[in-house]
Amino acid sequence: MLIAFYSTLIIFLILFIVTLSYLVSLVKRKKATGGNVLALFFLLLLTGIVSGIYGFDFLKLQAGKVQIAQGDCFIEFNDNGRSIATTTIEIDDRVYQIKGDTYNHLPDGTYQCKVHYLPVTKIIESLHLEK
Repeated sequence: MLIAFYSTLIIFLILFIVTLSYLVSLVKRKKATGGNVLALFFLLLLTGIVSGIYGFDFLKLQAGKVQIAQGDCFIEFNDNGRSIATTTIEIDDRVYQIKGDTYNHLPDGTYQCKVHYLPVTKIIESLHLEK
């Protein structure tokens, strides 16, 4: 279930490192112009923020400090063909999503469930259903 989480973390971390090394390379060779530095700085800022957010959740996941939500939940599977299939889980007016078709076998409806999710990105680590 966390494949998309790990993929995003790795991709943005690699982009951050490549952008940083290219910016340092331009400055060392004294070929940096105002536009290049500004564009690279904003790209570095964006990739750094996303890497930081996902890195924080990664550390919480490794430490076992995930958040828990439980109670009556409404589960709906969406496969509209325009994007990745998504299972939407709503608990007490809070919406959580699972990308992929892991739970496409469940009929839409209300269940008793317990959700373990990452604190910042709200990505679901595990879902436990009770009838």
